[in-house]
Amino acid sequence: MMELKTSICRCCINQCSINVLVEDGKVRSVEGNPDNPQYKGYTCVKGRSQGSSLTDPARLLRPLRRRPDGTHESISSGAALDEIAAKIRRIVAEHGPRAVAAYWGTQAAVGSRPVSAPFFDAFFDAIGTNMRFDPNTIDKGGKHVAPSFLGSWGAPLQGFDAPEAILLIGINPWNTYTGLPAGSPRRWLVDQLAAGCKLIVIDPRRTEVAELASLHLQAAAGHDVPILAAMIKVILAEKLFDRDFAAQHVNGLESLTQTLQAIDVQGVANSAGLRAEDIAEAARTYARARRGYAMAGTGPHMTGQGTLVEYFVQVLETLCGRWMRAGDTIKASPSLLPPVRPRAQARAPDAHWALDGRMRMRGLKQSRAGMPVAALAEEILTPGEGQVRVLFSWGGNPSIAFPDQRRVVEALGKLELFVQIDPWYSQSASLAHYVLPPPLPLEVAASSIGTEHLALRAGYGQAMAHSQYADAVVPRPPGSDLMEEWEIFYELLVRMGYPVDVRPWGHPPSSPKIHFDAKPTTEELLTRFTAGSRVPLETVKRYPGGHIFDNHLIVVEAGDPANTDRLDIGHPEMMKMLNEAIKESAEPEDPRYPYRMLCRRANHFNNSTRKAASNKGLAYNPAYLHPEDMLDLGVDEHDEVSISSPLGVIRAIVAPDAHLRRRTVSIAFGHGSPQDPLADPAIFGSSPNRLVATDQSFDRFTGQPRMTNVPVAIRRMGFSAPAEPER
Repeated sequence: MMELKTSICRCCINQCSINVLVEDGKVRSVEGNPDNPQYKGYTCVKGRSQGSSLTDPARLLRPLRRRPDGTHESISSGAALDEIAAKIRRIVAEHGPRAVAAYWGTQAAVGSRPVSAPFFDAFFDAIGTNMRFDPNTIDKGGKHVAPSFLGSWGAPLQGFDAPEAILLIGINPWNTYTGLPAGSPRRWLVDQLAAGCKLIVIDPRRTEVAELASLHLQAAAGHDVPILAAMIKVILAEKLFDRDFAAQHVNGLESLTQTLQAIDVQGVANSAGLRAEDIAEAARTYARARRGYAMAGTGPHMTGQGTLVEYFVQVLETLCGRWMRAGDTIKASPSLLPPVRPRAQARAPDAHWALDGRMRMRGLKQSRAGMPVAALAEEILTPGEGQVRVLFSWGGNPSIAFPDQRRVVEALGKLELFVQIDPWYSQSASLAHYVLPPPLPLEVAASSIGTEHLALRAGYGQAMAHSQYADAVVPRPPGSDLMEEWEIFYELLVRMGYPVDVRPWGHPPSSPKIHFDAKPTTEELLTRFTAGSRVPLETVKRYPGGHIFDNHLIVVEAGDPANTDRLDIGHPEMMKMLNEAIKESAEPEDPRYPYRMLCRRANHFNNSTRKAASNKGLAYNPAYLHPEDMLDLGVDEHDEVSISSPLGVIRAIVAPDAHLRRRTVSIAFGHGSPQDPLADPAIFGSSPNRLVATDQSFDRFTGQPRMTNVPVAIRRMGFSAPAEPER
């Protein structure tokens, strides 16, 4: 029997509404849902190909336990959880709770996190460890930390609501699905441009989105901070900023103006390979628009200056008055979360940006972006009090996702207990003591709550109050032993005698926890976790294909007249770092490493998960070079090269990209063999993280190292690669 069922794709942050054709319990096809008012039939190749993953012979259907010889054997989920709980109990008793660490990765974020994160948090809260890590500190951690210096506004930014100008810095929404709202990124952007919106892109590559830009500043990598500072100087000098907003809500204008006196717009342009007139035009275009938003992506954040980049993005937004005001309606009001009460008032910067957690190296601390991922390997390898001995990895792939891969792989091998939650025998799963496979997305119920929650942050989530619920569309494979991620942490809580008290995801810290005496179902969790939401879940369920719930949208309230807090656009710490960044951008290049390695994403790869059904026959990550650089190196397309940094060397296969600036190499992360850096790149891909040092150039607040704009050398390979340097 053939049935057409609606569902929600969970391959990435876009969370497309999809139609799934099911015959006798098997998925025959996945297509976009043309009747959904937000997505209008849009999906990507990853989403359309996910049906094949359900029956992929490489899929794990039962838990695995590592044997003494390093191979794995099947084990029941009950026995695996019993053994894991016993080992954690012993290790915590001997070494304390800090010996236990956890990492949730990007697949957790886009998959089951709204349902599973409450149990994840409850389990590690019960143990008493704050050694919890996530992708924020190797992605865009500065977005979380910058408000500690600027302060924050009690209402969202204008965001996707009728922008007249958009500024995108080092981001390509065609592949990241950020920077433009959920749905078809191209269709939405073309509609805005047709309505008169101006698009400004700053990127060393002429990406697909840059092709549509009104103005593309194709700057040399690593110059984002000076360019932003130069733009702000133009805005201040020409009095293009919102003077009323600044007078009422802003401190630091004089300090910022004085610091920017040292900025020479022409000098910034010369260093970045731009024209000063184009920098000035970008500033004028953005500032003169009545509404708009700016978004910095992984490119500028991965330079090791993420906090500084994000601070100046928010300074730009503040000067241009992009914060929502009293009476403004939040068009993307979340439906399945409790209604918030935004107020049009400032909150002063924090007295201190750090939270309670402390690392044992480089003075790193826990910030609002989380614990610094880049130091986790050292926490495992460094003996002494507080040494990490246990790691849970949920929805991540540390062995190829973390910087300084050689050190990471060594660290994973030293763990007393490494648990990988993974549907595939990934590079990290092959190193784990236990591998616990969860069901795949189409086998479990879900809602759009994750995308709705993101909508309150500029550059993320939705442009409208869309919501959707989806039941599981197919059963789990016969004979499988799979546990949803929340079940794993629920069962561990029970086995270790901890109370099962969880706070729903996306709810404020002051909200009460929910206690469970018995194991619920996923459907029951979604019902309980959405209690008190702006739109009842039962109402959302009446529209299985998704719906815009635009009645009773959230309206920004007036600020408290007694509030005296102000945003600080001239914070002394940030002004000092700006001067340092300007000097660094003008430093001469090391002639031994004349190229700059840039991060890149590919729409047909699901981060480190690579499937033949979606990879268009390209199973590896090419090293893209400008054709003239290929000519200089004496290489043709498909030739092999070695790429080396002071830390290591990798093999890579070349491909041309005429949209790159000269002397750059652009390559996707999340590939390569953790055991052999010089393994055949046509089979395993190449691992740029092997070239990234964690302790040389890094964001002092998040610990995020320089993972793009990395100085490298490239040479044509014969039959052997140069040896890796000694540590």
